[in-house]
Amino acid sequence: MATHGVTNRAVQRQVADELGLYVYMLIDPRTGVPFYVGKGQGERFASHGRKELLARDDSAPSAKDKMIRAIRDAGLEPEIWIVRHGMPSKHEYTAVEAACIDLLRSMPVLATGPGIVRLPDGQTDQLTNARREESRDHGLVRLDDLEDEMAAPPLETDTPLLIVSLGDWKDSEETALDGSRLLGYGYKSAWLPRAERVKHYEEIAQSASKWFAYTEREVNKHGIEYALAAHRGVTRALLKIVPGSWQSIHSGYERRSGFRFEVVTEGALFNETVGEYGHRPPGKKKGDRSRFRYWPYDR
Repeated sequence: MATHGVTNRAVQRQVADELGLYVYMLIDPRTGVPFYVGKGQGERFASHGRKELLARDDSAPSAKDKMIRAIRDAGLEPEIWIVRHGMPSKHEYTAVEAACIDLLRSMPVLATGPGIVRLPDGQTDQLTNARREESRDHGLVRLDDLEDEMAAPPLETDTPLLIVSLGDWKDSEETALDGSRLLGYGYKSAWLPRAERVKHYEEIAQSASKWFAYTEREVNKHGIEYALAAHRGVTRALLKIVPGSWQSIHSGYERRSGFRFEVVTEGALFNETVGEYGHRPPGKKKGDRSRFRYWPYDR
């Protein structure tokens, strides 16, 4: 279950609005193996709750229900993974459901070892694909992680900030400003759960600290000493900008900048900008594709 328990009706409705038409899998948390693929519409979660989604009290329980009861008898809950959501038609979500069922019937999923949690995008070495097709933030994600995102409170701090939005992870040979070697940039979906995110603050911060069109002059002009890394519209990490550490490069006709940083993981500012679930800055204006913004926005 999500860390906040998902008893808040407003959060459930937000999740329902986010999902729209979706395809989901049920995962046995004891093995990490999917045992059911289904499809539905957003209101199914909000109107009936996840227990109604997972099992009914039938006199003749299905194989799915028997599996769910066995998992619950072990003191656990099945995980719900959303395969795709926000699809435009029932024809499309039926096709995605059928493809998932065919794939899982044909290709065995090996059980994980004791204490090992299977995560979306956690087997990137298994395929030789050079890139992942664009999912527009509607790709594979655990329902718990979507609920955590929806539970993120609005960003309301008065502290000036540089907010940097990170896209999906890209494998790439990179060099950090301190000379260390990096293997890519962006944000991995495996880092969405808080327990995983806190292990990877350094990688998240490295991606937010370079190379963007923000400049030392503009950052100083706004009185900014801290930066926030954001992904999917939610803040994920807080960085203290090291004064005098700025560097610049030329990318085509554009000058891009970066800075060295110290990761902040506690304290009042961390709690009001990141905290347990992250915070949600106001959405961008229509047509704004910038990867960074200066907070507060009304300056």
